[in-house]
Amino acid sequence: LLLASAAGAALLPAARDLATLVVALEVASLPAFALVGIKRGDRRSSEAALKFFLSSVVATAVMLLGVSFVYATTGTMHLTEIAARLDDVPGRFSTLAEAGVVLTLVGFAFKTAAAPFHFWVPDTYVGAPLPIAAYLSVVGKAVGFSGLVLVTVIGFPSYADVWGPALAVLAALTMTVGNVAALRQTATRARSAVRLLAWSSVGQAGYLLVPIAAAAYSSDEQIGSTVAYALMYAVVNLGAFAVAALVARTHPGNRLSDYRGLYATRPLAALAMGFFLLCLAGLPPGVIGLFAKVTVFSAAVDAGLGWLAVVMAVNVVIALYYYLRWTAALFTAPEAGTQPGTAPQAPGHRVPAPLTLAIVLTAVAGITLSGAPQLILRFAAVSLF
Repeated sequence: LLLASAAGAALLPAARDLATLVVALEVASLPAFALVGIKRGDRRSSEAALKFFLSSVVATAVMLLGVSFVYATTGTMHLTEIAARLDDVPGRFSTLAEAGVVLTLVGFAFKTAAAPFHFWVPDTYVGAPLPIAAYLSVVGKAVGFSGLVLVTVIGFPSYADVWGPALAVLAALTMTVGNVAALRQTATRARSAVRLLAWSSVGQAGYLLVPIAAAAYSSDEQIGSTVAYALMYAVVNLGAFAVAALVARTHPGNRLSDYRGLYATRPLAALAMGFFLLCLAGLPPGVIGLFAKVTVFSAAVDAGLGWLAVVMAVNVVIALYYYLRWTAALFTAPEAGTQPGTAPQAPGHRVPAPLTLAIVLTAVAGITLSGAPQLILRFAAVSLF
């Protein structure tokens, strides 16, 4: 299932027609439903898989309706030919073409967890096995954003006046909803840490939408900021989920209170988690997170979207609170009568090597990129289209 989903995810960025794009998207999505519900007999896992399945099916149906409208208008499925023919749409088809563009974008908004199409994310991440939740938070998002970039920049450039403002509003709404909801999770330490990561993921999706919206107002080079931010997010978010999986081995509830005093029992894991959270917040020593946010800010300002840059700045401040509060808890002594963040392992019970390797590799990658952040921009510049 994992390899089938990864195959679809690898195929999608190479798609240059709407048919291949939809097929690749579904090949990446269909195995993910089973992966989310793979814990047999687990009610939460089954519920998460059902919510994920229903929302994805609706998204696909809406997207296919939009694709059919675009095909009816242009008579072709190839993105470059669609772009050429949308430049000169007969007046009687203009409304149909605009509806096709909007519905296609709505379908991808579901896949990227953009508000208000994000409702499936928290329950899906909490109910799924943690490695699958990490996979969805990174690869699932990459698939959605890859498709969104392809249809907007290559297929619908002549309708930038339609999708540009729409994506800008979606970006502002998504980052605000995600960060405010994540802020509420810190109201009590009994809340799920995975649910906080899920809402954080929604907020990060808003930042990823900003350069795509900016591309409608300036040049396609703004898309490089989305690629750079996505690479940073992939590394540090996978690392955060890996540490969460480590804590879940002794605290299945994975509550925020379970991380209090983690440094006392697992100092390296606590340091790694603190580094990942600071990267997501965009604070030193997580220089790569700061670098990625600056590139997104720059894209919004260069495109003349000053209001969106202000909204992003406010959301970055909101996110600082819950990221820093979680980071501080890692190094705070446990309250009287409670256990530290991770209880000592039973004799002979060791952390699986793959889990240790995942934490080490993501931490090393994050530190390396913080020391040489230009590597991400160079990669983004040469990898586009």
